[in-house]
Order: sequence, then structure tokens, then C-alpha cells
Amino acid sequence: EFYAGIITPVVHYTMGGLHVAPDTAVLTESGEPVQGLWASGEVMGGVHGLNRLGGSSLLDCVVFGRVAGDSATSFLLNKMTQQSANR
Repeated sequence: EFYAGIITPVVHYTMGGLHVAPDTAVLTESGEPVQGLWASGEVMGGVHGLNRLGGSSLLDCVVFGRVAGDSATSFLLNKMTQQSANR
């Protein structure tokens, strides 16, 4: 099984972005997670420090996209379970 992505010339990777927790939850300036908001890929800041290796942008999207998807799914399932229990 293979996965492919089309790559075309665009604006180069920008350093900086949103601060996130290990589960990719977006953090406020005080370090608290924003409930129901996750980030992945180039919008995340601080993952590479002051510099990054070329070509790692797609890896950011794939790896952290999966983490964000898992986190969002867990959040929604827990929320649905709590709502069902409160009925």
C-alpha cells in the first residue's frame, strides 16, 4: 500500500505558530489548553526549535495530523458518553 502527495513550489515553511500540548491541543498564552481545538502541520510553532530540516513539513502534517485526529476523536467520544450518561 502506498501513499502519495503532490508537491508544488509554494511559500517556504515559516517558523513560529501556535503553541500546542503533546496531544496537539492548542495552548493559550498562559499554557492552558483551548477546549476542542487542536493543531497540526505548519500552523504549529516550536516543534523544530530555531531551524528545521528540509522536507520535514509533510512529516509534520502526517504525524501530528494523526495525533490531532486521535485527540479530537477521544474528546468527542468522551463528550458524547458524558451526555448519554446525563440523560
